Amino acid sequence: MPLAESIVEYQLKATSIKPIDLGGGQARVETTLAGEVTGDVPGQHFGTLSVTAGIIGRPNPWTYIGATLTSSGAVVRISGQGLAIRTGEGHKARYRGAVSYSTDDPKLANFNNVIAAVEFEIDPLTQIMKGAACVWK
Repeated sequence: MPLAESIVEYQLKATSIKPIDLGGGQARVETTLAGEVTGDVPGQHFGTLSVTAGIIGRPNPWTYIGATLTSSGAVVRISGQGLAIRTGEGHKARYRGAVSYSTDDPKLANFNNVIAAVEFEIDPLTQIMKGAACVWK
């Protein structure tokens, strides 16, 4: 099934980074992000990305939880998960997965039924996350 056009595009900046040693050569990195979201629900977004890193060169699982404070005054909550892998360009990594949305705003109620494919890249040197979410047709 093909993907539709992106419903949300974003560029977020890391506001804090917390590495956690899990032992056994694994670590979890929790990154708090904030920035602007454009598309069907424009506004200011904040959230936390949690990545578990282990063996270099293998995909790393990630989870995300956040919220967008929309320009219209609504709050849209987002949660997602997927896998990340290094791009081969310095320290950059590409993340792919799925996210779901929820809101109490009746005008945006259709987002309560949306599951979107998400893809974004993070450059640890600039601490920028840039990506988009698309829904399946």
